[in-house]
Amino acid sequence: MQEQLVEMRKELAEILAANQTLKQALRQVNKLDMIKASLIVRNPKHQTLKIDEILDGNLPTDVAVGDFVFIENYCELVKTAYNNLNMGNSMSAGLLKAAYRILKEDPDAGFRKDSPVVFAFSHVPPDWQDIDERLTNSFRRLYAGRIENDIAARAMYVHNCVMDVWPFDEYNGELAIFAMNYYLMEQGFMPIDLPMDKKEYIELVTACLKGTRVNEEYNYIRDAIVEKMKGTLHACRGYV
Repeated sequence: MQEQLVEMRKELAEILAANQTLKQALRQVNKLDMIKASLIVRNPKHQTLKIDEILDGNLPTDVAVGDFVFIENYCELVKTAYNNLNMGNSMSAGLLKAAYRILKEDPDAGFRKDSPVVFAFSHVPPDWQDIDERLTNSFRRLYAGRIENDIAARAMYVHNCVMDVWPFDEYNGELAIFAMNYYLMEQGFMPIDLPMDKKEYIELVTACLKGTRVNEEYNYIRDAIVEKMKGTLHACRGYV
């Protein structure tokens, strides 16, 4: 499967390198998928939300105001992500903190200063004084090649590292998904949506933080990456 993904990545890169209009259109599609994926931890109806219509100003009455604000801020976060990708910046503790400041709308926001119990995921994260070191070491291991050379395993690793450390007072799930998708794009793959409901996501992540159902999470992320790459290539081939 990894070889198939690498071949799809190569073909997609060649198509996009030759067509800037298509590349820009694909960025818009990716933005919608990234927003929808991040909403899984906020809104049980995230899969049915028409993000493109919301961005056009059509605001459903059953969506909380906080989600509208989040979507608006996330659009700014996607812009920041592409700027960092263009500069060749890898995922890091500093980039994660910058992403949090955008969602928080606070240029001075930083890592949490307490040691909470995360009841939603039945998880006790590390002491707040260890956050920077834990994140830095995790990303260092990733880029040093100490994680299995499999894009799905690496994407899962990024997501789970952020969830395990729980670095911020809020937006941790949203930023774990952002970090995973940023890493996928950095490696030349497409960001993925998460077509499962909020309850399923919480149950699966809770189990993985305890060391169980890891294969299930891996299979889910792998299949999502494959389907997104196949769908993207099919659309790009048709356009060309």
